Amino acid sequence: MTPVLNLPVAKELSGDQPYMSESSVPSADTRTLIILAFSATAGVLVEFYDFAIFGFAAASAFPQIFFPKLPPTQALVFSYLAYAAGHPARLLGAFIFGHVGDRSGRKFAFLINIVVVGASTCLTGLLPGYATIGIAAPILLVLLRIIQGIGVGGEFGGATSLLAEFGAKRRSRAFWMSLANLGLALGIMAASGMFLLLRKSFATTGWRVAMLFSAIVVIPALVARYKLADSPLFEQLKHREQLARLPSFDVFRKHAGSILLLATVAAFQNLDTVVTGTYIISFMRLAGIPLAATAIILFVSRFADVTGVLLSGPLADLCKRKRLAYFAIVATMLISYPFALAIVGRHVVLVAVLECLIVLFGMGLLHGLLPILTSEAFPTRFRYSGAGISYGLSGILAGMIAPPLLAKLIGQDVVHHWHYLPVTYAVYGVAAMLALLFIRETRDIRLEDLDTSET
Repeated sequence: MTPVLNLPVAKELSGDQPYMSESSVPSADTRTLIILAFSATAGVLVEFYDFAIFGFAAASAFPQIFFPKLPPTQALVFSYLAYAAGHPARLLGAFIFGHVGDRSGRKFAFLINIVVVGASTCLTGLLPGYATIGIAAPILLVLLRIIQGIGVGGEFGGATSLLAEFGAKRRSRAFWMSLANLGLALGIMAASGMFLLLRKSFATTGWRVAMLFSAIVVIPALVARYKLADSPLFEQLKHREQLARLPSFDVFRKHAGSILLLATVAAFQNLDTVVTGTYIISFMRLAGIPLAATAIILFVSRFADVTGVLLSGPLADLCKRKRLAYFAIVATMLISYPFALAIVGRHVVLVAVLECLIVLFGMGLLHGLLPILTSEAFPTRFRYSGAGISYGLSGILAGMIAPPLLAKLIGQDVVHHWHYLPVTYAVYGVAAMLALLFIRETRDIRLEDLDTSET
């Protein structure tokens, strides 16, 4: 095992040292956690950059390139269905990498999934369109999206587990756990920046350049990940031979309720992500807002996402996790109504302000909260699997369904059908708040106690 730059935490857990009880698990120092957060964030950034670029291309380029024979509305729906294929694949990836991460270690799973995502994204960037290879083009597009989704599916559980377990003894535990999704926010920001930079050519050839660019940034992310170590809590279970035999399946036997409840809460955040980052591109275009203005709005709003993640940890350390989640969900639901109206009215400045607010609450705060809620719901032997599967399932509930559903309900007539947007937010928001009622508050729970209750 390669330690995190040979820091003391990894040394204390070498095979030559006596076994430590749960109460004697060492507390990682700040330097260790900073290096770990950077390593995890770098890889997550790359993978969600790739995932988001695909979404931007689905909203602007794919209908004409891969579905040119279909009417505009049908072409857009099929394009979003190709995008949606990545979300059930993320659940499959969460099963696969959750098993590897909870059996063989977090680091090994973390290395493999970034290679899978990088390769599939580059191949998508090189994929010929319908005009060149016919029906094989959209088929291969969906296949590559599925492979990409499988790789991305291993990210959330890995980043969440490592940061939670290394920061388990820290007073600011929630802050360090929230950083598991900082890479996600930064990845979407990087994708939005590339979309803005290539806005004039993105719908034709720019999306290919953006996808191929990921090959450059995968390499340093791989190097950063190679320096990771497995956590003290995981090493303890491995030393005592208490790892689950089939963690991705066993977690359902013991924690099915937690998985479903957390997935329902995460589905609301996923809804806001795919609406404000993908569907809104076509919605604004149909409302008459130029693509260049949309690209600027999307890029600026990504700063709100990052800000929300950075705020969520300290806020969760100060107040109850669930109270913060309720606030974020209600605020997002309320903003969705004037947000849709502002787009239809083409009030570009107001759209930009409301986009930033809806992203701050619905994406940023919840992006940071979800690693906290999921990591504190599962013991170490199931944490990678449980967190990843919960988040992967939420992608099916929202990311897979919402864009094609909205494209079908609203169609080309956003002026008369805009209300479906806030209605969708309301449905998902109510479901998320009901799920929160049955999730226990975990601010005062020790992660070691979750392991003790399993034995």
